[in-house]
Amino acid sequence: MSRYLRTYLLAIVLPAVLLALFGAVLLFGLADFVREDRIERLRYDAFAIALRESKAIQALLDERLDRIAAAPDADAALAVLREFSARDPLVRAAFLWRKGEGCVWPQATGATEEERRFRFRYEPLFSGVVPWSPPQTSQWAPFAPPAGPSVKYDPLAPVSPPPPADSASTPPSRGYRPWSSGDRSDLLAWTRLPGGEIAGFELETVYLVSRLQATGIPSEEAAALVDGNGTELVPFPASYGGGPWREEPVDPFFPRWRIRAALSDVSSGRDAGRSVLAVGGTLFGLLLLCLAGGGLALLRAARRERLDALRKTDFVDNVSHELKTPLSGIRLSAELLAEGRLPDGPRRDKAVRSILAESDRLDRLVSNLLDFGRLERGRRRFDLQRVDLAALLEEMGAEGDPTTRHSSFVTRHCERGLAALSDPDALRRILSNLLDNAAKYAPGAPPEISARAAGNAVELVVADRGPGVPPGLEEKVFERFFRADDSLARRANGSGIGLSLARGLARGMGGDLIYRPRPGGGAEFVLMLPGV
Repeated sequence: MSRYLRTYLLAIVLPAVLLALFGAVLLFGLADFVREDRIERLRYDAFAIALRESKAIQALLDERLDRIAAAPDADAALAVLREFSARDPLVRAAFLWRKGEGCVWPQATGATEEERRFRFRYEPLFSGVVPWSPPQTSQWAPFAPPAGPSVKYDPLAPVSPPPPADSASTPPSRGYRPWSSGDRSDLLAWTRLPGGEIAGFELETVYLVSRLQATGIPSEEAAALVDGNGTELVPFPASYGGGPWREEPVDPFFPRWRIRAALSDVSSGRDAGRSVLAVGGTLFGLLLLCLAGGGLALLRAARRERLDALRKTDFVDNVSHELKTPLSGIRLSAELLAEGRLPDGPRRDKAVRSILAESDRLDRLVSNLLDFGRLERGRRRFDLQRVDLAALLEEMGAEGDPTTRHSSFVTRHCERGLAALSDPDALRRILSNLLDNAAKYAPGAPPEISARAAGNAVELVVADRGPGVPPGLEEKVFERFFRADDSLARRANGSGIGLSLARGLARGMGGDLIYRPRPGGGAEFVLMLPGV
C-alpha cells in the first residue's frame, strides 16, 4: 500500500466512516424523537377535541336546564319537562324527583313501556342508593393536558373550565350524571328547583351521535368518536386511511366514549421518522461524499504536485545536460582554434561550423525556455500576419546545415500560395521542436512535412517512422515536463517542454496541435492554424 493511499485512508476515510456512524446514531435518535413528538401531539389533539366536544354537550344541556330552572314552581317545571319529552329530539325522557317520594313523574302507574324502563334504569339514583353528583374525574380537574414534551400548541385556549362545584355544606344546584348499563352509555342532566325538587332529563344519545355523524368532528386533524367497545360512533373522515392515533375520554359526560385523534395527512404521520432519516441521510451522504471527494481531490492534487516536483527536478537535470552539451562543444572547438591545433583550412572550417551549430542549438534551447516561461505567465505576445507556408519551409531547409538536426526534413506536399495567419517566429519554434523530436526518436529516416488546406484552416503535418507514442499517453505527451516512460525516451535527451511549448504557441495563435498514429507505423503531429 502506497504512502499516499495510507494517508488518504487515515486522514479522510476513517474520520468519514466514524462521522457516518455517529450521524447514523443521531439520525435514528432524531427519528425516534420525532415519532414520540408526533404521538404526544396526537394526545394533545385528542384531549383538545374531547374537551371541545364536552363543552359543546354541556352547552346543549345547560340551555335546557336553564329553562327548567327558570320555572317558578314544580308544576311549571313539569310543564317544561312534558314539552321536552314531546318535542325536543335531544331529550329521551324527563323526570321530576321529590325527596321522600322518589320519582313523582313519570309515575309508576299508567307509565308507558319506555317510561317503565327509564324508572327501572335509574332506580338506584331515585332511591338514593347512589348520589346525584358523581366524584369529579381527573379529566375535568384540574383541566391540565397530559404530561409530555412541550409543543407549540395550547388545547385549552378556546375553552374555559366549568364552574367549580359548590361546597360540601351547600348541595349543588345542578349536575350531570353519566350512567352505564350493559353496553349503553347514557347521560342524565338535572337541576334543583326552588322547592327542593330535582327536575331533569335523559339525553337522547342516538340523536347526539347522528348529529355528530352529520356534521363531523371539527378539527384540523382527523378524529373519530368510539364507544366503550371500540366501535366507531362517528368514523374518521374519508381522507384518513390508517396510521397512528391516540384517544382521550369525553369526561365527565360520557366516560366510556373516547375521541381518537390522528393526522389527516396519513403519510406524514406514518412516515415522519422515515422522512427525517431520508432527509438527514441524504445530507449526511452529501457531507460524506464531499469529504471523500474533497480528500480524493486533495490526494490527487498532492500526487500531481509530487509528480510535477519530480518532473521539475528531471527538467532541471535535463536542461543542465542540454545546456552543458553545446557549451562543451563550443569550448572544445574554441580551445582547438585558440591553441592553433587546427592549422589547415578544412579542419578550421569544420570547427567554426561546429561552434555555429552548437550556438544555434543553444540559442533554440534558451529561446524555448524563455517562451515557455512567458506562456506560463501569460506574457507571450504574438505578431499575427500572413505567412506563406511553402516559402517558410524552403527558407528553413535552406538555413539548414549538415550539423543541424532539422535540416534534412522532406517536404511531401505544400501548395504554392498556401498561407496561414500566424506569428512567423512562433511557427518556426513549433516546427523546430517537432523536427527535433522526430530526429531524436526516429533518427533512421528524415521526417516529412506536408501542408494542406482544411476548410477555413491550414494543417501542417510532421510525420516520422519512429516508435510513436505509447497508447494512453497521446495527451500526456503535451503536459509540461512529461517524457514517455520507455527505453527509447530514457536514452533520448530532452528537456520535456518541447511539445507542451509547441501546443501552447499553437493555441496562442488560435490553432491547436494534436497527435495521431501514422498509418504503417510512426507518429504524426498535426498543427492546425487559421487560414488566410
